[in-house]
Amino acid sequence: MRHGLDPAQIVDFSASINPLGLSPRAKKKILKEGLEAILHYPDAESSGLRKALAETHRLPENSLLPGAGSTEFIYSLPRLLKMERVLLVTPAFSEYENALESRGGEGKIHFFETREEDGFELDVEGLLLALTQGYDALYLCNPNNPTGILAEKKDLLRILARTEEEKTWFILDESFIDFVPGGSLLPQAPVSSRLVVLRSLTKFHALPGLRAGYLVSNPEFIREASRAQPPWAVNALAQLAAAESLQDKAYAERTLEFIAREREHLTHGLRSIPGFIPYPSSANYLLVQLHPSLNLTAGELAARLIPRGILIRDCRSFHHLGPYFFRIAVRTRRENLALLKALRQIHREMVKPAESR
Repeated sequence: MRHGLDPAQIVDFSASINPLGLSPRAKKKILKEGLEAILHYPDAESSGLRKALAETHRLPENSLLPGAGSTEFIYSLPRLLKMERVLLVTPAFSEYENALESRGGEGKIHFFETREEDGFELDVEGLLLALTQGYDALYLCNPNNPTGILAEKKDLLRILARTEEEKTWFILDESFIDFVPGGSLLPQAPVSSRLVVLRSLTKFHALPGLRAGYLVSNPEFIREASRAQPPWAVNALAQLAAAESLQDKAYAERTLEFIAREREHLTHGLRSIPGFIPYPSSANYLLVQLHPSLNLTAGELAARLIPRGILIRDCRSFHHLGPYFFRIAVRTRRENLALLKALRQIHREMVKPAESR
């Protein structure tokens, strides 16, 4: 126990997982069939999960490849595609860079930075121009992690067209797109020669401990990626829970309504605290900037919150974000109010010494 706190009592705002928890249908399925499922090897083809994904997204089964979370594919793609010169739209999930660097060799990572002064909106024209410089792959997360900014579908289609012209692989991470229905490029993936879409079942469906995700691309690439996958990549419980979660439409609708309502409430609460600047988000998390006048870094804020039983994500590990940015998940109303109360207390503690001088 750290700071005398029971880990079970800590509220984790650093991980952006659906606060409603496991789908009721998935929970019922696990309780009914889970113990029997773990006595047998999992289906090596993840047939039930693949079928559920195909029905959910109305895509051919041969354009889908389930895996042990989207992170499995983040690490396998650089080897599979033999990437040497990569363009990475930042800020971005640090595992892209870690995976690319783990290959060793002469691979070179270039960064296309979205700018703070533009609200981290994607400069589409600038990116289209940059893609003419000859890259093996482009990495882009939509909605962006950690900013929550959503690129418009019409802009993504222009980017896809350019990557196809330049023969550049377009690695599009849609791990949080379930929170923004209609914003996905999944329909284009089976017919594109260059698009590879990463999807997660961890965030929206609250399955982080079971590790389930999938890849969507043209059938030829899916066959190649499947051959590179280790046997029994997706465990039996993950297949069972993920397939059932996808079919729980009531849970999905409730999640979308809940996150939209609580995100707005949390944003409004943060804006009421002087020096706390939340960015507009389309996902289930918020990027927040601390005004330098507070003389408080995100790391220092995180350290002050831990004794109060609250964890936040210091964003220094995200490329080109400075020390004043942190990310928080959208959680339940009670938990969000507890966070806001703690932040107001810390703000008062910071202001009092300055007033006494």
